[in-house]
Amino acid sequence: MADGIYLSGAAMVSQQARQEALVNNIANSSTPGYKAAHVFVDVLREVSGDIRAAGRNERQYIDFSQGSLKPTGRDLDLALQGEGFFVVQTPDGERFTRDGNFTLDGGGTLVTQDGFPVAADGGPITLQNGPVEVTEDGEFLVNGLSVGKLLIRNFADPAALRREGSGLFGPRPDAPLHEIEPDAKVAQRSLEDSNVEEGSEMMRMMALIKQFEAAGHTLKLQSSTLRRVANELITG
Repeated sequence: MADGIYLSGAAMVSQQARQEALVNNIANSSTPGYKAAHVFVDVLREVSGDIRAAGRNERQYIDFSQGSLKPTGRDLDLALQGEGFFVVQTPDGERFTRDGNFTLDGGGTLVTQDGFPVAADGGPITLQNGPVEVTEDGEFLVNGLSVGKLLIRNFADPAALRREGSGLFGPRPDAPLHEIEPDAKVAQRSLEDSNVEEGSEMMRMMALIKQFEAAGHTLKLQSSTLRRVANELITG
């Protein structure tokens, strides 16, 4: 009976972790470059079917698969096709993003929507008046002249990255980043959509709510039964 209580409680804990991931995915389904989060218990159940193991493994992982590209017609909207990340300079050092919804600050420097400079090979890119073209390899041309080339980085194991908010990813303290050659191409006047399948996530959410309610009901029954047995033992 104690095992039953443990299993029901473990199921509710894992379901809560899955729900948090689902809520975040659905909320960011229209965020450019957003990468869906999943919970490791889902993978473990597919492999072992062991709910005890699932209850002990609730770490989220990030799905870095490619999102579809959406044309915007805006010169400073950039998307990556393939594996790689834009590099952003923050007060905490380099951070990485797939969100290419860039803009210019007051000095004409290319920045993120939060004002972080976008890294290039010779320092931040500053744009003056004139038509802007961006090549597939990330080189910025103004009036046909090069003014800088974007830094694009790629990593052997993207799982070594953690989400830090505002579309940025940073290194996990317990997992070193091993850089490899990026194969991403830059698409100008486009943004990468999130890779969240909103309809599927909503269906998972509805199923999860039912599972959570069922586990809670089972836990109450088991707890009630255990209490009754304990009372009978005490009273003889």
